[in-house]
Amino acid sequence: MDKNVGERIRAFREKQNLTLADLAGRTGLEESFLTAVETKDAYPSLGPLLKIARALRERLGTFLDD
Repeated sequence: MDKNVGERIRAFREKQNLTLADLAGRTGLEESFLTAVETKDAYPSLGPLLKIARALRERLGTFLDD
């Protein structure tokens, strides 16, 4: 299944029953930014993506693998 980064982030977030507000609190990122990433309106650079991966307890490559 080919998913983009935002779709993968949303899938892992929802699997852990986290809201966007929860993830924003864990990462220190704005909820609006996370929404934009999940809806393909923004693509996170390495720094924010690493924060998201750590907050979801996933390896960074999980969001980048094809």
